Amino acid sequence: MNPRSEWEPPVDDPVRLRSSDTANQRIDRRTLDALALAERSPEGVQARMAELDREWHLDRALIAVFGVVGSITAASALRQVRRTGRLGGWSLLLFTQLGFLLHHAVRGWCPPVPVLRRLGFRTAREITAERVALERSVLTSDLGAG
Repeated sequence: MNPRSEWEPPVDDPVRLRSSDTANQRIDRRTLDALALAERSPEGVQARMAELDREWHLDRALIAVFGVVGSITAASALRQVRRTGRLGGWSLLLFTQLGFLLHHAVRGWCPPVPVLRRLGFRTAREITAERVALERSVLTSDLGAG
């Protein structure tokens, strides 16, 4: 059996449910292309599994974005407080970012997610679905050979 026939996108993924059809279709197409490439040989499957081990899922990318942008915003807010003695726009931006982060933790979605989806970041469930398809294809090919 080939991994493409074993693969199904996760249906209960909150990010996927709130993502645009265009973003989901683009990500699904990329996944199916990767599975087609991997199915050509056992080495291809192993190489794809190794790539999946290194792939950043959406939550990891989102935390990295918040870490970098939040650090810059916090430093700017502190500089503004030191200079003027009061909170200003930078603090408002920092609190907005923290609110987005909390919203993502509670609801599984926040405003930066569509941008990351358009950039091709997949959810952990989408990556796991591809891994399961690859593992099933290896298992069925091993059973067929034995």
